[in-house]
Amino acid sequence: MTDKDRTTIGAALSAETLTAQALGRIDAETRALVPPLHPSTTFQRDADGGYSSGRGYTRPHNPTYDAPNDLLTELEGGGDCLLFASGMAAATAVFQALLPGDHVVAPRVMYWALRKWIVDFAVSWGLEVEFIDTSDLAALAAAMRPGQTRLVWIETPANPTWDITDIAAAARIAHDAGARLAVDSTVPSPVLTRPIAFGADLVVHSATKYLNGHSDVLAGAIVTRQEDGYWQRIRAWHRDGGAVLGSFEAWLLLRGMRTLFLRVRRSSESALIIARHFEGHPLLSHVLYPGLPGHPGHAIAARQMSGGFGGMLSLRIRGGEPMAMAVAAAVRVFKRATSLGGVESLIEHRASIEGPASPVPNDLLRLSVGIESPQDLIADLSQALDTAAASLGAASPPVQGAPAPQSAPATSEPAADTAESRLQELLDQRVRPMVKERGGDITFVKLSDGVLELGIVGSPGASLPLGAAIRNTVRHYYPEITEVRFVAANAGPAAEGDESTAGAVQRLLDDWINPAVADHGGRIDLVKVENETAYLRLEGGCQGCAMADLTLRQGVEVMIKERVPGIVAVVDVTDHAAGRAPYFKTRKS
Repeated sequence: MTDKDRTTIGAALSAETLTAQALGRIDAETRALVPPLHPSTTFQRDADGGYSSGRGYTRPHNPTYDAPNDLLTELEGGGDCLLFASGMAAATAVFQALLPGDHVVAPRVMYWALRKWIVDFAVSWGLEVEFIDTSDLAALAAAMRPGQTRLVWIETPANPTWDITDIAAAARIAHDAGARLAVDSTVPSPVLTRPIAFGADLVVHSATKYLNGHSDVLAGAIVTRQEDGYWQRIRAWHRDGGAVLGSFEAWLLLRGMRTLFLRVRRSSESALIIARHFEGHPLLSHVLYPGLPGHPGHAIAARQMSGGFGGMLSLRIRGGEPMAMAVAAAVRVFKRATSLGGVESLIEHRASIEGPASPVPNDLLRLSVGIESPQDLIADLSQALDTAAASLGAASPPVQGAPAPQSAPATSEPAADTAESRLQELLDQRVRPMVKERGGDITFVKLSDGVLELGIVGSPGASLPLGAAIRNTVRHYYPEITEVRFVAANAGPAAEGDESTAGAVQRLLDDWINPAVADHGGRIDLVKVENETAYLRLEGGCQGCAMADLTLRQGVEVMIKERVPGIVAVVDVTDHAAGRAPYFKTRKS
């Protein structure tokens, strides 16, 4: 069924009315108010082989996509929309439409699963990704590399600390450098923020969350400002990659969107009531919510969020992780579950979900406020705090009503402003988080005559694939550094001048590679060298690791081929399926 077969109510009506009536379309054949569901995967050609219906195959052409696509395009003020099988499929498509070597700037605090995908896969495929505090506009401007930076990705409010980035300012900075701005607007939804109106080029949603709003649909969406060449690459990836939404899910998504304005406004109102109630609570050190005047991003949020500040907030619990976990265990109305944006209220301890590389404080509880009575939710949190304090024997808190600080105090005196300290700060803020997410770490070794030496800790596959990104990032901020070298942090320099190629490989394994691999409970043995090829076998903990191929191909192989001129190829002869825990994903630390 095409647009010619439908009736649409006037575009001059409010977004709220357009959403409630799903653009007011009536099925021309049945006069049904609810749009029909089309499960067909294929459509008949004309006698001449053409498709006068405009439909060829379900991936790009299913009619059930039309209504939610058009409604979301209208709500965001964009030029086109694509629905995806999940929010992750939508978000990753934006990155997959880039080309190897493109430089991307993304927030240090962002949706965890996407950050993890970026460092595990996007970087391995050749993108240079730099994580910064995008709410710091000076830092954002400094990160731009005109002619190289192709994408700036921001998330505002940022999950789960709800930092605010100025969309309009970020758009100007990105565009001045020749980059596009993509905004993950899952949390505010188009009810509260329309990023394209502030200059964004792409708006991305995990439609699973507020757009659907009922915790029963997995979906994603991208809305573009204009249908340019980059959008056509995203469209091609969507069509050919196959990460498309099912027709039934598309139908359910539209059903959920019809109550979008009611749900988001109710959640926003309740979240503000809850945040105000618990601000200054003696068992809390911080209430993180952009609707509070004390939030660092409140003024910007008030400019770019209309009608509320969203249904998400976080509480930082005095007493650290044990107390936070105890509070989460004691709730009765809130549900302990992952996700957000549904009609039911959820609570989650994010740091334990995200793992040791997470930037999230371990005392933080993330709350997704649903549409229940806010007083019931307040009572539930209050009793959970009291129950946790009693069970852990918490010390007497400050007097009720004493204000909780909205920013963490400095923990130490600022370091001396030296070249080494500035480099260390650069590594800590822009490089190490990405390496740690991949299961390793790097350390500052020394700086001498323009040569910076960095120590590899843990898996070589965590650091070496990032070599170009690390070098380019360091030299972008410090052009006077002419070379960045990687050395083994826990071993002396590898010996040189071995008499045989096999001896050189073995020495490299002994002195450089195995001390790092040992951190993961394994080792790499040299089986033989033959025809300029080194044959290796993994033993111990790394034998069955799902990341073994990454470590070998992007870490060990790179090191061997760089340092042993007689080696042109490395072959893994390990029987991984016979390992103690075949293909397990290690918990990195």
